[in-house]
Amino acid sequence: MPPSKLRKPRGRFSQCICVSVYGRTIPEINDSINKALAFAPGYLELRLDYLRNIQESLPSLSNLKLRQSDIVTFRAHGEGGRSRVSAKIRERIILQIISEMSPPIVDVEINTLSTLPKILDSLRTSSSKNCALIASSHNFHETEKASDLRNLILDSSRRYSPSIIKIVRWAKEFNDNLAILSLYNLAEKIKPSRLVAFCAGPLGIFSRIACVSYGSPFTFASLPNRGTAPGQLDVRSTKVLLDSWEFD
Repeated sequence: MPPSKLRKPRGRFSQCICVSVYGRTIPEINDSINKALAFAPGYLELRLDYLRNIQESLPSLSNLKLRQSDIVTFRAHGEGGRSRVSAKIRERIILQIISEMSPPIVDVEINTLSTLPKILDSLRTSSSKNCALIASSHNFHETEKASDLRNLILDSSRRYSPSIIKIVRWAKEFNDNLAILSLYNLAEKIKPSRLVAFCAGPLGIFSRIACVSYGSPFTFASLPNRGTAPGQLDVRSTKVLLDSWEFD
């Protein structure tokens, strides 16, 4: 089970925010990035699956100036992504993102790493070795048994050696938050990988905030009225909650 007490953040956790941004065109993406940076977040996630035509946009995307803590992802439709493309096209797009954008951090689903091994091979080449990997898994229907999730995390740590393992599950009841937070007991076993785990949906807001106290390097937030996942708070609300988070 999760620790009985949480550390008092004393304001410092307000930097542990990853603002997820998107745009349907390159100008929209640039505008969203600038708006997000005005909040001085520790991290920024660029959701490329919202683009109308990513294959035509990739040359322009390669000119984006990304910070070392910025994350790029082309989320699979089955895990909450907006773009519907075949596995073959997804593979080509992700390989192009890695080779042409050279993102500091790339988020690829665990299922995608398993079914499209060329992506992992690309990340392990000398030209891409500076690109850190987030191996992620999203289920927006339920929270499976904690034992199954622990096995998924341990297996992913061994197989992919990612910098971060990200687990997002749907909270049908409040106790699903506790089941997800209990996964942080694996932190020592998966080092040097780190864990980001929380629940989505209206009942998952507790774990979205609490996860930082349990050791997650960041939690996700959105620009005002620009959410990218169910239950995601905007960056202002997230800052307030993190800065005031305290357990006796």
